[in-house]
Amino acid sequence: MNRILIVGIDTVAGRSLADKLSGTCDLAGLWFRTPTALSGVTATKINRTALSEHAATATTVVFCGAASQSSWNRNFGTFRAEDKWLTPCILAAKASDSRMVFVSSDAVFSGPWVFHDDDSVAHSEESSAEQLRRFESQVQQLKNSLIVRTNIVDGKGMVQDALRAVEKGRSVSVDAGTYATPVTRSAFASSLVDCLAAGMTGYVNIAGAERTSPFQLVTLLATNLECDAHRIVAKFDTEKPVERSLRCLRLRHELKQLPSLLKDTLEQLADDVTARRDRVTAA
Repeated sequence: MNRILIVGIDTVAGRSLADKLSGTCDLAGLWFRTPTALSGVTATKINRTALSEHAATATTVVFCGAASQSSWNRNFGTFRAEDKWLTPCILAAKASDSRMVFVSSDAVFSGPWVFHDDDSVAHSEESSAEQLRRFESQVQQLKNSLIVRTNIVDGKGMVQDALRAVEKGRSVSVDAGTYATPVTRSAFASSLVDCLAAGMTGYVNIAGAERTSPFQLVTLLATNLECDAHRIVAKFDTEKPVERSLRCLRLRHELKQLPSLLKDTLEQLADDVTARRDRVTAA
């Protein structure tokens, strides 16, 4: 039986993948900061001993660190998990001959093209993009490795910050100049599971089908949730748009998958936000 180790099971990407895989394989997880418990999953805080022991019996090791969060989030660009644990994880995977999967980010791109292919080399020159490329290069040295570029959005992060401000009657400035193709956590996990099952290697984009900005996304979501969208103000930090949108050619051609439309992403986000509100109210 395949045994999959998720390093960073407490991230949005890691938890979503664990939820999708639960009950289908032998699954283990290591969390960075937040204790995470899932039925049928052996999960513990990461340390060198736990990493070595779990990787020794894993057929696949999936690393979901700070790079796996949405590049639109305010704290994106601080890669403490990668800096501390990616190299030990690579060494452990190499020692056990495990397949290595690294969840990276669309932030490796900034243009000049609007949509970037799976193997695009139009890389951004920003420091965070250079760090991401360094992490990717480390992983790429392993045979049969897979590097996933994505932008996962959920009801937290940038979305939560903006909606909370609006709900409290405050105006909020939201980036209107950075474009991407966001994907929900459930859609991301479904696609990644299929990539793993297909034995995919190299680079793959997992994204939505339509290009949008944080401002456009939050405005549409606020309208969907009947919030005062007029309090959301467009903010432009650069003279030219930052283009991080991804074209999912490998998903289309090799797995026959169609990326989700923006309306589907908005519906899922609205459900996430509503469910979180209900939990808070019930508590």
